[in-house]
Amino acid sequence: MNTDVVIVGGGVSALILSILLKEKNIDHLVLNRVEKRKTLELPETIPPSALALLESLNLLELFEKSSSKTFGYHSIWNSAVVTTDNFFNHNPYKYGLKLNKRKLLSDLEELVTDQVIEFNNLLEIDRSDEEVTVKIESDNTLQTITSRVIVDATGRNRAVLKHLGVGDESFGNQVALSCHLPYFKHSQLIHPVFVESFENGWGIVSSLNEQINGITLYTEKGSPLIPQLKDSRNWKEVLSNTQLLKDFLPDDLACKIVGGKANSSRAAQIAGSNWLAIGDAAIAFDPLSSHGNSNAIYCANFASNTIESYLINDTDPSFKNYEDTICQVFNEYLKQKTKLYN
Repeated sequence: MNTDVVIVGGGVSALILSILLKEKNIDHLVLNRVEKRKTLELPETIPPSALALLESLNLLELFEKSSSKTFGYHSIWNSAVVTTDNFFNHNPYKYGLKLNKRKLLSDLEELVTDQVIEFNNLLEIDRSDEEVTVKIESDNTLQTITSRVIVDATGRNRAVLKHLGVGDESFGNQVALSCHLPYFKHSQLIHPVFVESFENGWGIVSSLNEQINGITLYTEKGSPLIPQLKDSRNWKEVLSNTQLLKDFLPDDLACKIVGGKANSSRAAQIAGSNWLAIGDAAIAFDPLSSHGNSNAIYCANFASNTIESYLINDTDPSFKNYEDTICQVFNEYLKQKTKLYN
């Protein structure tokens, strides 16, 4: 197969980039790896600040169809006082979106289904400044795809960058432990998202639907809390000194816990002569920012314009401009992150 652009990944960033390239009549393919292991579905929110960009991309209606509106969140951060951030104070959009991620991905893929190829293993990437050759395995069948540009949209895994020999940089050692709880609406809270800090960590609880709350507790790798947090029956004791977070835990909590890295990171190089990374593959934010999906949307839009400029004129400095701008975004984020954790 020959095409202009190969996008490796099947998440929000990859599919939005595909939609935008399709609108520009740029020939491309999306290589979506079939995941065999099931992941724990967690609540995700898009803040009001991202909705203007979705509107400009004609995607706001699609996102709203796959989401429910949310109007703020509460937090207790290094304080005994509950702080409320009401989205209806924001302009021009006075609400955020709580995503149904599975439905959203399905709706996005439906718009570009002809561009999507599912595969099992990414075998090889051979790149020169003139072209990129990708070899994949799908149901024991080998396929070779040649393109002018390749995009890494594989999230924190950074599968394409690994093949290209590009490393990454980590900022912090934060880890996350998550599980599902029975839905509980706290009498002291209006909004369905609540964050509270505690000794050696912090936690967030948010409604996944009308039956389930998702909760995630964060701490540092090597923290004395880790052994306790691996067993949900200890969570009530760990959170005993919290003001409100402990109230969300039932007395007989016994749930499956899923753990993983939750630190900030970025690719050591975000773009090259004919490749770039988008979304978490480029820069991955600490979950406290709540801007993972916003970053995915922003990168996809920026990348579509960058790729269009390159395909028109391959001496255009657009890939370098893309990397410089994404690095600036990440550096500003690091300043805010440091301020919050201090």
